[in-house]
Amino acid sequence: MPLDAFEARLTFIELLRRLNASVQSATKCAQFALRYQDLSEDLYSCILEELDKTSLNARINILYFLETLCENSIRTGYEEYVEMVTRDLWEILDKVVPPAQGALANVALARKALDNLKQKSIITSENYDGVVAMLSERGKLVSQEEFQTQKELPSFSKEEILRRMEEDRERHKRMRENIWVIPPGDAMQIEFENAWETTSSLDEDDYELMREENAILEQASR
Repeated sequence: MPLDAFEARLTFIELLRRLNASVQSATKCAQFALRYQDLSEDLYSCILEELDKTSLNARINILYFLETLCENSIRTGYEEYVEMVTRDLWEILDKVVPPAQGALANVALARKALDNLKQKSIITSENYDGVVAMLSERGKLVSQEEFQTQKELPSFSKEEILRRMEEDRERHKRMRENIWVIPPGDAMQIEFENAWETTSSLDEDDYELMREENAILEQASR
């Protein structure tokens, strides 16, 4: 039986609150969002609301869920969620790494999530560069504030710490798997772009090497 908008919101919020670092958890939540894509704006607003309310650990889980949601959206040909995430990327990262005590723990994982989104061509290089710059500045700000107020840092329970450690291990496992993922698009073009980004600029040593090789080639052709 189809759910109405109110019931769908309640169910989706419950799924968001049960998110952990596992692929199964994120996939189940993404499948629900796509099943009720006619309510996409309502369901997406639930994500932003939960990012305001939930713990810092849970915000990281939601961020990595968004990666799964975008992947599945592209796979099914429904890219409205991708468009909304791209549009609100700055706001999302501002919530995941807020200017608050304790947020420093989320900086590195948030950066890795952005790397994944870029690698999979979910966000553009322009989107990526702008948000990474913001994230870097936020990390410096939070680090400085936490250093100055060490005695006032919020304490985390043993259960929260152990859960975060377990979820971080799960995320690192997924990251290793993502190394082998080829983003959608023309394979030769992707390979060219990767080579372009990782190749250093020409310098005087390169020109000297080319002159030497040209001289050798010229002598060999005589």
